[in-house]
Amino acid sequence: MRLEGDFYKTEHFESDPAGFRAVVSLNPYHPIYAGHFPSQPVVPGVCTMTVVRELAGRALGCKVRFASVKESKFVSAVIPDGNLRLKFDFAIEADLKITGTVFRCDDGGETAALKLKAMLTR
Repeated sequence: MRLEGDFYKTEHFESDPAGFRAVVSLNPYHPIYAGHFPSQPVVPGVCTMTVVRELAGRALGCKVRFASVKESKFVSAVIPDGNLRLKFDFAIEADLKITGTVFRCDDGGETAALKLKAMLTR
């Protein structure tokens, strides 16, 4: 399932052979929040991981999936309110090892939300 266009929109994307940087805005009215959770919506971790995968695929010019996840540390909750944006800063090595951080960006500044080390496969 592709989340871009419905769950999130890409506002900025740049990539080079060493990785990618991106900023996305979340749709705070997406139906997924009705189940996660109706009275206090939180972005599901699997959705954040899916956005990382989709952006990595865009950087590499092909569809990718996670072959393994070495470290996935969700360090703060992502609440889909107001003007919330997520910033992605990831390195991708030649062997498709991906490492980086997802940051919440709001009026209070940037806060790390996810630290990830994984292997991708085409």
